[in-house]
Amino acid sequence: MYGNFVTLTNVTERDLDKIIKYRLEPLYVSIHSLDKDIRRIIFNSKKSISGPENLKVLDKNNIKTNIQIVLCPGINDGKDLEETLLKLISSFKNILSIGIVPVGVTRFNKNSKIKSYTKENALKIINKINDFKKKHGSLKKSVNIFLSDEFYILAGMDFPEYKDYGNFYQIENGIGKSTVFLKEINEQIKIDHTADKSGSDEGPILVVTSEYGTKVIDESLNIILKKLKTAGKKIVSCVKVLEVKNKFLGGNVKVTGLLSGQDIKAALGEESTEGFEKILVPAGIFNEENLTIDGFNKKDIEEISSNIKIISEDGYSFIREIIFN
Repeated sequence: MYGNFVTLTNVTERDLDKIIKYRLEPLYVSIHSLDKDIRRIIFNSKKSISGPENLKVLDKNNIKTNIQIVLCPGINDGKDLEETLLKLISSFKNILSIGIVPVGVTRFNKNSKIKSYTKENALKIINKINDFKKKHGSLKKSVNIFLSDEFYILAGMDFPEYKDYGNFYQIENGIGKSTVFLKEINEQIKIDHTADKSGSDEGPILVVTSEYGTKVIDESLNIILKKLKTAGKKIVSCVKVLEVKNKFLGGNVKVTGLLSGQDIKAALGEESTEGFEKILVPAGIFNEENLTIDGFNKKDIEEISSNIKIISEDGYSFIREIIFN
């Protein structure tokens, strides 16, 4: 349970006692809705109502939690969302954060009720959450409600500022990750940049990323252009972004962390990889067992091309590879 999102729908009284006794916190809990009828639709289970009740027990025993709400268009993103948020921030005392993410719809989805978010709907959600936080600003915990980066990418809007994310409780859930990355880009340029270190004669670089990742990489390159001016133009001209579509999962799955090895291999197969000085692949495609979603390990990825370099998924590593190495 510890460190992963759980629904609390299948836990026993004994499980709750253990969590409380050994202080297994913070817990990451998927709630989605507090309405019993909507929960039955989302969880497809009669036991779903036990989740909020178990959350109450943990909260009363001062167990800290981070809440996830997966939004499904037309199901839990209207009035129900506002009611769920209001109850969470007013009735629970130990919730550290509430992260809201769009539902992931893969090519395997057979539920016609589950749909993807459009640009228009994503914008509506952003405005709804902003309005909610303003309306209930007197409730201290309203500032700890956050939308995932996908909503801003879908809506074509800028990410919130770094200070708006507080302690980044759900950065691993894709909430604030892009803002941190871009902040690190700016910081690394300020720390390391000198005229004789940038604009080297290094060969072209290929950056592998996802459909959503492309926006963040493009913003990073724009920062380089603005900050380094003439040298920045030379650096950016040597960078090509390879946007890999997720054919393995399909649907609206466009985040970098869920890219499959086979999709990366296929995309690189269409490139003249030997023409690049290096090919940067983000380490974020690997899980805790160092495997991609379809079972490729790091060696499998590196064997695709001799010039592949797997780098940490942070702005510092990216900028050093682009400018200073």
